[in-house]
Amino acid sequence: MTRPTLNWRHVANGAGLVVILVLAGIVAHTTPNDEQQQAPIPVRGQLGETLSGRNIVATVDEVRIAESVEASNGWAGPTTGVWVVVDASVAARVDDLGVNLGYARLKVGDTTYSASTRPGTGSIADQFLTTGIPWTGPLMFELPGSLISGDAARSAELQLAVDSDPRADSLIVIPVDLYSLDVESTVSTERPVWGTR
Repeated sequence: MTRPTLNWRHVANGAGLVVILVLAGIVAHTTPNDEQQQAPIPVRGQLGETLSGRNIVATVDEVRIAESVEASNGWAGPTTGVWVVVDASVAARVDDLGVNLGYARLKVGDTTYSASTRPGTGSIADQFLTTGIPWTGPLMFELPGSLISGDAARSAELQLAVDSDPRADSLIVIPVDLYSLDVESTVSTERPVWGTR
């Protein structure tokens, strides 16, 4: 009995099948999952740097920590923790129809804190933005006092975005070392203004 000889078509078909399986594996392994498809698109920068996303332009000039805060509109914020006061300028970049600073968060470790809306007009939180003319003023975050002395405070992140849901949109991300900042007894904030100071 004679052995069958290998036909070049069989070899080519086998090689083609291997190539198709390898390509299918690469596609399956590199295709983003649902969470990755919906994740915000981070735009990273430093304090004092102007950062631009799809429809947001932001500059964070200063970060302070205080035991109490007095807003320009007379609102006073005593707390059992501390206040992190962020001085920022934020504007819309492309379109300002219904666009607000709806996402202002401070992430410390695995916990995220929203900017307080209690100061009302004494803060730029939730302010409607205009194209090319920034709102300049404070954002105020109330945190537990013990948090700023922990290791997570060294690598905190300030996150800003238009509207309240930054999925699949730009997210301004600025690292903040809360651990190295001195805690003041009181911080008095300036009135939010259109334009820069």
